[in-house]
Amino acid sequence: MIYLFGERSLKKLNTCDPKLIAIANRALSYELIDFAIIEGYRSDERQHQFFIDSTSKLDAGDPKAKHNFFNPSHAFDAAPFVNDDISWDQQHCIFLAGCILSAAKELGVELRWGGNWDMDGEIYTDQQFQDLVHYEIVI
Repeated sequence: MIYLFGERSLKKLNTCDPKLIAIANRALSYELIDFAIIEGYRSDERQHQFFIDSTSKLDAGDPKAKHNFFNPSHAFDAAPFVNDDISWDQQHCIFLAGCILSAAKELGVELRWGGNWDMDGEIYTDQQFQDLVHYEIVI
């Protein structure tokens, strides 16, 4: 099966750093799992709302908030697309992370995933805050 990004994914992906665009395209080209880009650049207002809702640990204005870098964003959120719908299933997200992190490694880009914030190789179990759809360039 050939996977292609839809119009919404492309619009969001095109707000990202060219390295992230290359990573997403490479991961999709593996044709192991379909996925959508659900967030690239994020406005300060949106970031603040995520912070209030506790879906982000970083508030707007925090220099560590990689979605808030405009033109280009240093982060994207990608969710698996399974059975014609977005899947938030942990196993699907972890499988997708393997594809995206492999693409980053192949392209020589250091990438942090929200399922392994400290990048120690111990995924998911050694951290309090899980963001299994989040990927950011390490700068």
